[in-house]
Amino acid sequence: MQAVAMEPPALDGGVPFLGHLTSFFKDPVKLLRDGYNTRGPIYSFRMGGRKMVVMLGPDNNRFVFQETDKLLSIRESMPFFHKMFSPDFYSFAEMEEYLRQRAVIMPRFKASAMKQYVPVMAEEVTALCHRLGDSGEFDLIPTLGPVVMDIAAHSFMGRDFKQKLGHEFFDLFRDFSGGMEFVLPLWLPTKKMRRSQAAKKKLHRILQAWIDQRRANPVEPADFFQDMVASTYPDGRPIPDELIINLILLLVWAGHETTAGQVSWAMIDILQNPGYRDVLRDEIGSLIGSASGADLSWEQAIAMQKMDLALRETERLHPVAFTMIRKAAADFERDGYQVRKGDWILLAPSVSHRMSEVFERPDDYDPTRFDTDRADAKVESNSLIGFGGGMHRCAGVNFARMEMKVLVAILLQRYDMELIDEPRPIAGAGTYWPEQPCRVRYKRRVIPDRAPADIGALAAAAGCPAHGEAAN
Repeated sequence: MQAVAMEPPALDGGVPFLGHLTSFFKDPVKLLRDGYNTRGPIYSFRMGGRKMVVMLGPDNNRFVFQETDKLLSIRESMPFFHKMFSPDFYSFAEMEEYLRQRAVIMPRFKASAMKQYVPVMAEEVTALCHRLGDSGEFDLIPTLGPVVMDIAAHSFMGRDFKQKLGHEFFDLFRDFSGGMEFVLPLWLPTKKMRRSQAAKKKLHRILQAWIDQRRANPVEPADFFQDMVASTYPDGRPIPDELIINLILLLVWAGHETTAGQVSWAMIDILQNPGYRDVLRDEIGSLIGSASGADLSWEQAIAMQKMDLALRETERLHPVAFTMIRKAAADFERDGYQVRKGDWILLAPSVSHRMSEVFERPDDYDPTRFDTDRADAKVESNSLIGFGGGMHRCAGVNFARMEMKVLVAILLQRYDMELIDEPRPIAGAGTYWPEQPCRVRYKRRVIPDRAPADIGALAAAAGCPAHGEAAN
């Protein structure tokens, strides 16, 4: 006789009607970790009228990513996305349309395209260093957040666009991001929602005017934005202006929400671990010598393998996207538990990344755990999901990692830094950024004389054509 599937074990506590809503919005990571410690890798709790089923660990991550757009719906899981963008846009479009839109954006993040972004990143970080001067203090998010936005605006819309708008673009995106509403009905005219919709309208006007200008006066050689304006679908049809605008907004919005927080946590982790900071400085010095980093090349940046490890370890310890959500499109069983159509499915990188059965000493900072040259390295597929996974993995993940690498490398090369405030995440269920203030005291360091590495050798090691050939 076949066993009858059980309901996922439910968390204790909660209150009538609200369930665990208050606890979740007070400290979601604590609630999710308590659930894992008391109920295991699959459990449930209620948020208002919603039943949330939490699935943790690499196997469950893999299952959710594989079943997205099948048993699980991403379209129904984030209704605020429809209001911020469009109901038929990107991940929330029907599969055929999603694949068409994805085919437009993915070539812009291939290695051949990434090379043009590194000089832009280095330029904007160098401009930050000029503003900082030789010594002083800065608060991580208010300082690095606008730099992330400057890099995005410069890379995706061009230098003129970035210089014209300045930090107005950053301020508009802060308001636009306020449209991420998980609980209240989206039709409620809250102050946050009104500001988000007003920012959306202004951003659309600005970007439409920029499209019109680029059509009238195309730039040569074509940059990211010029390529987007001239793009067509794979079948040759022109891409509507609204889609171009939404794709740009998505790229900048996603980077703003994740990269600003992730690079801030990376700086925190490195400054709290001076032993690995010295490892990184030695790697940076071996690649760029005594240079400031202003002329950092793609080959030099891609060769910073120890920096890659540091960024992955920060992604593990401090995933800014600390939860990911889907909605069950049909009844199904998972590991003997019954999930019903309409249940909400939560992945929690903030918990899965610290499971002791997946990562040894999970609360320790140890970038070398991701070093595949280590004999005891254990990097299980779908164990690190800070940028999602499967078909809907973040399209700009390589851009984001390169951006963080360049930013951290130049700051480490130029400055001695120390934390002033005790870092802690922002309380509540918003983006998991470090709480402000989280200040850094800095002083320009004396860079030891050192010759840079041979660029041609770096390019060859990275599997690229010889540097001279690549430039032709």
